[in-house]
Amino acid sequence: MSLHQYRRKRRLGGGSGQTPEPDDAPARGNPKRRPIFVVQLHHASSRHYDFRLEMDGVLKSWAVPKGPSLRVGEKRLAVEVEDHPLSYAGFEGDIPQGHYGAGHVDVFDHGSWACEGDPLQALAAGKIDFLLHGQRLAGGWKLVRTAMKGRQVQWLLIKRDDAQARDAEADDLLHTPARTSAKRSRVSAKKTAPAPRAAHPRKADARWHARALQLDEARDRSYPHQFKPQLTDHRDTAPDGERWLHEIKWDGYRLLADLHEGEVTLRSRNGLDWTTDFPEVVQALQALPVRDARLDGELAVLDDNGRSDFAALQRVIDGSSKQPLRYIVFDLPGVAGVDISRAPLLQRKALLKELIGDAVGTLAFSEHVIDHGPAVFEASGKAGFEGIVSKQVDAPYVNTRARSWVKVKHEDTDEFLIIGHTAPKGSRVGFGSLLLATPDKG
Repeated sequence: MSLHQYRRKRRLGGGSGQTPEPDDAPARGNPKRRPIFVVQLHHASSRHYDFRLEMDGVLKSWAVPKGPSLRVGEKRLAVEVEDHPLSYAGFEGDIPQGHYGAGHVDVFDHGSWACEGDPLQALAAGKIDFLLHGQRLAGGWKLVRTAMKGRQVQWLLIKRDDAQARDAEADDLLHTPARTSAKRSRVSAKKTAPAPRAAHPRKADARWHARALQLDEARDRSYPHQFKPQLTDHRDTAPDGERWLHEIKWDGYRLLADLHEGEVTLRSRNGLDWTTDFPEVVQALQALPVRDARLDGELAVLDDNGRSDFAALQRVIDGSSKQPLRYIVFDLPGVAGVDISRAPLLQRKALLKELIGDAVGTLAFSEHVIDHGPAVFEASGKAGFEGIVSKQVDAPYVNTRARSWVKVKHEDTDEFLIIGHTAPKGSRVGFGSLLLATPDKG
């Protein structure tokens, strides 16, 4: 990475007579966060869109004079420009006359992006095939370097043929509100818990409000925002009997979702704000037929056999894989202004399945089997799953560890020698992977 050209072209510092653009302080990407992209509309001497992808701690940048086109195969010139600091992703405002790039800058879109393999290798090879998870731009795209001569390297930005392609271009989307925004998400995450009594439900939520109130022990008030998750106890054997249901233990990250007035906040088990990291999950939740819900589930990547693959999830998060994320939801403690946390688990899950529907996409319902715990556990091992989570069918949802939820894992262990490591790639630091070995014939 190099910000030398960025620094050379600007008078940085923020004082009088200097540009208000962010300084050139370098920053390493966070390996626990997905790489970001941003598109900015730049009203400079020549109006254009700036298209930026995070790689190696900077924003690799292209000027796209006509802006991205959402039409399949339509080529848009993208002129490679200097790297920008990661802090530039949030820049909006006026660059004064007399400065490089003078004019007004607006953020047109932002989100995360991913490609298969090392993006720096793809950049060097001259072809980057990638996915965008933005508010206005989504789906598959590619950047292809051309052999055209010019002062700067010239590329072509092209939309892939997928469900997000349509007869439109960037200018057509200027008056289309983004479905969510980083700023709004951060504000949502800081909201305090609502008053105990729910406001009168909107018409869109009225049916779900009435439906939720039919559950046993339902209370006509909102379930708290930023609720703490219920945690599992551990057992060596699966419980048996009709009192228990059994779900697959997914190998991913616990994810809690607060949907309030159509705005979504995503949180980790430990309360970290993950809203801006997984925009496709946010959009899937906003597409639900309610504007208020509290959901608990697991963020995972599934292989062709429906098994969760934690290594694949890690590759999606670091941006080196385009596999789709799945938010597998297994509980619904509140919906449409009704607290149903005290209702029996089977009733909550029935309402949850009705809410999510049968469509296959980013959101998925965690199916279960009632009774026959030992047999379900044995079958899960033969199918290659990590284990199961057994839950009492009549249990309430509680914000602590409880014996009404237990996990039973298949313990496959072995001993290895650490013999080395690979170099880090992309935004990773330290090392990429450990190299392990086992004794072979002495």
